[in-house]
Parts: sequence; C-alpha cells; structure tokens
Amino acid sequence: MRPVSESFADFMADFGVSARVGPVVVTGIFDNAEADTFGMVANSRPVLTVASADVPAAAVGTSVVIGTTTWTIAELQPDGTGFTRLMLK
Repeated sequence: MRPVSESFADFMADFGVSARVGPVVVTGIFDNAEADTFGMVANSRPVLTVASADVPAAAVGTSVVIGTTTWTIAELQPDGTGFTRLMLK
C-alpha cells in the first residue's frame, strides 16, 4: 500500500475558497453547515479551516470576508498539526 503524499496546497487547490482574514488573503475550507442544539434549534455554525502559518495575527474579533459576506472570528482552534479552525459568527 502506498502512503498518501498529497500536500495541503493540493487539497486547497481542489476544495479551497479565497477569504480575507483581517488584511491577509488566504485559501481555506469553508463550512457553513447547520448545527442543532439538543435536537431542538437549528442554527448555522460557520467554520473556516486554514493553514496556521497563513493567519499568525488572527485573533477573536478579526473580520473574515468570504465572497460578499463578512464574519467575525468568535474562536480560534489550532489543531497542533498546522491547521487552525476559525469559528465564525
């Protein structure tokens, strides 16, 4: 069995979207799936996953523009492998 050797750049080229995080333009994976709260209330939980190195100055409250929609970072979740999930609101 051959090991998978695809890079982050290859993955982003296939699935990434362009986003502006503060003054920096990055490519990331955007997910705006609905989430429910205890099976009762459906709401949106937008997340942008980016390379941590691309957003070293990102902080809670930083604006994120994806397409024509402006979001604000509510939480940063670095995963320790070089990716950070930007939890948006």
